[in-house]
Amino acid sequence: MKKLSVHNLRFLLCLPLILWLATACGEDEYHYPDVRLDYLTAHSGTDGRLETVLADDGTLYDVQNTVYAPHEAADTTLRIVANYTRETDEEGRMGALLYAAQTTISPVPLPADRFEEGVKADPASVLSIWMGLDYLNLVLEIKTADGSHTFHFVEDEVSWDAATAWREVALSLYHDAGDDPQYYTRRVYLSVPLRQYAADGARTVSLRFSLHNYDNEVETYSFEYVPEND
Repeated sequence: MKKLSVHNLRFLLCLPLILWLATACGEDEYHYPDVRLDYLTAHSGTDGRLETVLADDGTLYDVQNTVYAPHEAADTTLRIVANYTRETDEEGRMGALLYAAQTTISPVPLPADRFEEGVKADPASVLSIWMGLDYLNLVLEIKTADGSHTFHFVEDEVSWDAATAWREVALSLYHDAGDDPQYYTRRVYLSVPLRQYAADGARTVSLRFSLHNYDNEVETYSFEYVPEND
């Protein structure tokens, strides 16, 4: 099974945003653009270029500049975190101009027995956690010396009540810090796919997500996921 390392995160685009803003500081009537930092679901076209991004509020934007998926993967859906502005094109359509973006860690959760070397539960700190559109979004902080950390999501328990179309899901964080010394703090962006739990016409998914923190405690967060079934 292939796991994702924090050092394998692929930057899709990196522009000198701060320098670009500074070039206009001398203009009296200059207004800074409304730059957002959001989790987005992106889709690439046949040439690997990102064509659209879907915001977690359900708004779909055309990507107005040239940004490619990792390895220029064609016809791929991927989860990213991006700095972007909303811009209107010549035809009056609202689009997204991406300044910087990177893929999030977003593997589909796996049962514990799928991890060949067992489940690793090294600590992390939750900076932010919230429900997105078919995803649970997380911003974590880890202590590191720039060594390799491996992340995944563990599917600890799933139950299903057909009579009420209700599913209960317990997930936890897989985190293998290896032998990395804890010298300084770094942020990690993760996004847990949830759409697979909408199977069988589930109306409600009660979600619990747990991880170990640096105080040797288990933190658990509870959410209600209401899928938009077709």
